[in-house]
Amino acid sequence: MKTRTPRIAGSWYPDSAEEIMTLIGDGVAAAKKLEHPAAIVVPHAGYAYSGSIAAQAFAGLEAEDYDRVIVLAPSHRVAMRRSFSVEPAAGVKTPFGVVELSPGLHDELAALPGSRYVPEAHPWEHAIDIELPLIKRFLPNCQVGAAIVGVWDARNPADAKLLQAFGAAFGRMLNRRTLVVISTDFTHYGEDFGYVPFREDVAERLRALDAEMFAELAKNNGLAWSEALARTGATICGASALQLLLAGLPESARFERLAYGSSGDMTGDWSHVVGYTAAAVYADWGERAEPAPEAKKKTEAETGTALSDEAGAVLVGIARQRLEQAVGGAEEKAPVEMTAAVRQELQRRCGAFVTLTEQGELRGCIGMIVSEEPVEEVVREMAVAAALEDPRFPAVRAEELPGIEIEVSVLSEPQAIAGPEEIVIGRDGVILSKRGRRAVFLPQVAPEQGWNVPTMLTHLALKAGLRPNDWQEGAQFETFRAQIFHEK
Repeated sequence: MKTRTPRIAGSWYPDSAEEIMTLIGDGVAAAKKLEHPAAIVVPHAGYAYSGSIAAQAFAGLEAEDYDRVIVLAPSHRVAMRRSFSVEPAAGVKTPFGVVELSPGLHDELAALPGSRYVPEAHPWEHAIDIELPLIKRFLPNCQVGAAIVGVWDARNPADAKLLQAFGAAFGRMLNRRTLVVISTDFTHYGEDFGYVPFREDVAERLRALDAEMFAELAKNNGLAWSEALARTGATICGASALQLLLAGLPESARFERLAYGSSGDMTGDWSHVVGYTAAAVYADWGERAEPAPEAKKKTEAETGTALSDEAGAVLVGIARQRLEQAVGGAEEKAPVEMTAAVRQELQRRCGAFVTLTEQGELRGCIGMIVSEEPVEEVVREMAVAAALEDPRFPAVRAEELPGIEIEVSVLSEPQAIAGPEEIVIGRDGVILSKRGRRAVFLPQVAPEQGWNVPTMLTHLALKAGLRPNDWQEGAQFETFRAQIFHEK
């Protein structure tokens, strides 16, 4: 496993373990013993500003209570919509020792609904790395996984559906020995943040606003949380990471605020200030978990065999309609017409990709390998994502729409295979996983490029951020098949 040093080491926190403990010592001394929380909420500013606040959560934990830690943190530099990107597995150096980001946890997180790897979101993001020294200090023997979370809004029906699917799957992968760490600062106040809801008594009113927002969070209701954010405009950078936590929690979860402070307390500058909250969340993950998808009785339409050509044509029509609405600003039209039989087919729960081309050249391609949503909903979401969120391309412009061609690929459930010798070019889509990195090619990619299996796997390894020959040893492979429907 490769080892890296965070870019913020030596600036956002000292290089010395002893200096860190001195810097956060007041928070450690003030920490009370916590009764086995399922999650904690901690800030992610430099330790001089918020380290003592975060320490009041970390220092209250019993290290022997946990085997695994999952960090959910916001994306500060790269726009991501209705998705999260899992931090690649690696060893991360801290003054307290190396934190190993677990390949196993990476793969579990990457399989959750909403996962989409966005490589450019990770190198400069501080909101995960700032927590790792404290995790190593207070939970030294835990496996660690982490994800950068984009923007989610439970008021949006598509977001709400995907949050429900994420929450069910997230709850299933957690247990009493797993701690979720939500990395978030609270309200950012000032002209630089574009948020000045009041100009008098800033210290008191900021404190009151953050207390109000914590009370809204403690309702443990994702829709209420999104509505409160919209009503107040509160600039809480990890609001969507908190939204994912709410999606996974059982109704009985209980929130406790442990500490609060702000940068203004340190600097005296109340024209540019950030609030910091530490909190514990008590819950039994098992209460939220639902039967695993494979244990549910599924209809033939959900698992079924091939979709009909009529159903495929409807999916392409759905993708075109959403594309014109999202990119071209077209008014919302009546739903694409379909027969009752087709509607039943499109309730199938499976993954799907939407591919956009322009004059034969790729213009965007995004999808979900597996999904608990009906395939028609997946296609609606991925059509917009392919046009606006593929990091390889600028967003599709309205004037391009007449020249854009749409392809929809409906996927079978991936199956593990023994090795490359089982791959058939043109039939199989391939997922390659190694050292916490993962990449996928649809079945049509290799034939379009004229690749044989070794060439295809070399390109797939490079796509995953691995060395060209890394597929030859120690890699895991899954294959799937796809029905491909083209716009006519």
